[in-house]
Amino acid sequence: MELNTAVNLPQGTDVYEFAVQITGEIMSHYEKPLLKKITESEFYYSPPSERAEILSLALKHASGESTDALDTIHYERRKALIREQALDYLRENNYIIINGFVNFRLEDYKKELKNLCHDAAEELYAMREYDEFLNMLSFFISVQAPKEALVHIVKKDGLLRILNKRHKDITDHYCEEAIFSDEDFGAEDIVLSALITIAPRKIMIHDKKDNERIYDTITSVFPDVEFTAE
Repeated sequence: MELNTAVNLPQGTDVYEFAVQITGEIMSHYEKPLLKKITESEFYYSPPSERAEILSLALKHASGESTDALDTIHYERRKALIREQALDYLRENNYIIINGFVNFRLEDYKKELKNLCHDAAEELYAMREYDEFLNMLSFFISVQAPKEALVHIVKKDGLLRILNKRHKDITDHYCEEAIFSDEDFGAEDIVLSALITIAPRKIMIHDKKDNERIYDTITSVFPDVEFTAE
């Protein structure tokens, strides 16, 4: 379909179906260039490498193939915005110049893309802060004398427990010394805090290596972590 010249509504074609076709053309040909243009404009003060990271995250979330439910909702919303604008236009005209339509008729759609870029930037900054936090924890652990050289992490009744090398449960003892309060943090956060207090040199996790947040954090912070599914 031509983007810079007039495209006539084929005779006998349902207007809604044609609007859906136009929507698909716009999202496949314009979304990436528009996101790049918005990123360059909105974050002109950022170094090129940072703008590239923001764009990469924005494209990831904009993809119709994203498995994230919120991404899917926003994707369908953008489709609806384009489709409704195309329908309004085609009800009064039997042709459309897609390039001009995008430039002059889709302000709400472009606002959605701008919001997507800003959300991607916030996500990037949050990821960096989190990485800095993990690096700080890793350094803190490296300079601490370990209270237990080896600990085991097991799951009992759905809760994580910490065992020493003799497989004695030491969770409650070190949770009392934890640097966080259980009034503010969940059970997994308390276990992580206890591990930081113990500062073990080796951790054996007796569970599947799932993508659970606490396991990702443990493997990022502690020097020697091994998974063993039993």
